[in-house]
Amino acid sequence: MILLFLCKVPIYVSMAIAGCVLMMVTRGMKWGILTQYLYTGVDSFTLLSIPLFLLAAKLMNTGGITKRLFNFCMTLVGWLPGGLGHVNVLTSFVFAGMSGTAVSDASGLGTIEIQAMREQGYDNEFSCCVTAASSTLGPIIPPSIPLVVYATVSGASVGALFMAGIVPGIVMALIMMVVVSIYAIKRGYPRSKFPDGKTFRSSLRAGILPLLAPIILLVGIYGGVFTPTESAAIVVLYSLFLDVAMYHELTVKKFILLLRETVRDSVTIAMIISGATFFGYVATRARIPQMILATMTQLVSNKTVLLLVINLFLLIIGCFLETASAITIVVPLLLPLLQQYGINLTQFGIIMVLNLMIGLLTPPFGLVLFVVSKIGNISIGQFSKALIPWMFALFVALMVVTFIPQISLWLPTVLGMGI
Repeated sequence: MILLFLCKVPIYVSMAIAGCVLMMVTRGMKWGILTQYLYTGVDSFTLLSIPLFLLAAKLMNTGGITKRLFNFCMTLVGWLPGGLGHVNVLTSFVFAGMSGTAVSDASGLGTIEIQAMREQGYDNEFSCCVTAASSTLGPIIPPSIPLVVYATVSGASVGALFMAGIVPGIVMALIMMVVVSIYAIKRGYPRSKFPDGKTFRSSLRAGILPLLAPIILLVGIYGGVFTPTESAAIVVLYSLFLDVAMYHELTVKKFILLLRETVRDSVTIAMIISGATFFGYVATRARIPQMILATMTQLVSNKTVLLLVINLFLLIIGCFLETASAITIVVPLLLPLLQQYGINLTQFGIIMVLNLMIGLLTPPFGLVLFVVSKIGNISIGQFSKALIPWMFALFVALMVVTFIPQISLWLPTVLGMGI
């Protein structure tokens, strides 16, 4: 499979071929399972939310919702040292409550954020780094496409996972804002004036409707009005309402283009999940998870060491695999190990997604790295070097989430959700 990846064979094809080779080597499996598991991999009600969340993110970026969010966040925190850096982080935090993807954040908000920071005299490296780092909040704050995929593979509750991501997301945002402040004080970055009452009210009026979206989602899911999967449809309808009825910024031509892009992206994700599901089943039948468990049990002496080893493993995996394929391949292999050491599946979902988000910032396959590099017109080498302090900040957040389970589990426990 790794050899096929290096030869630039599509990920889903690589996993399917690797699964077939493994079947031939181990024998005893019927070829009928190939079609069966390619189909059952995507035959899930939970996965219906993925194309809807993708469409919602595209609607927000096209219809001007992101620009209104940016302006409102500018009023709230633009007066702090390194104002636009804080605005960048806060806007990503709010937008994460509607989109569920890091790439949508980086590509949609990133264009607005980097341009605004350039005009205010911020270094291009700093602007690109804070944009890329803050985009990792997208899949941690609910809703989250990677958490939906994780829930499908692991059997964990989608609702509990969504709620478990809120506090870690806040921790990540605060750590990033500390880094912004350090850079701002050191380099003397500008800040805006403290807003007066009139400016705040005007900004709030413009931003209140987009800000209601994450509130509607969280209250609806927690109140039992709709399921986490159905919440994706609510986001799409609400985004359409804002773009068409309130802001009048979405044309029929644009909408058809967005639908085409959504279908293309959704099919890509679905094919990756299909190939990974088949590979995961064959690997399980070949007793690979059991062999990993036996080896790890000999090498690992306690839960703390195990978590450190798994984090290191996931950080490496995140450098080479796309998020959905990494989750669908790795989770079935690690489940026996997690169960033996009593690691909570809800907490581990947040740990895993955070690891993979860090992977989106690292070469050779970091998608966010490439997107922001293109938007910011900065070389990959220069960008990767400048990202090192931000990677360290995210690693600190990862360690906090890993070794303080209450960070992830407190909110779903308080809300009475099954974890």
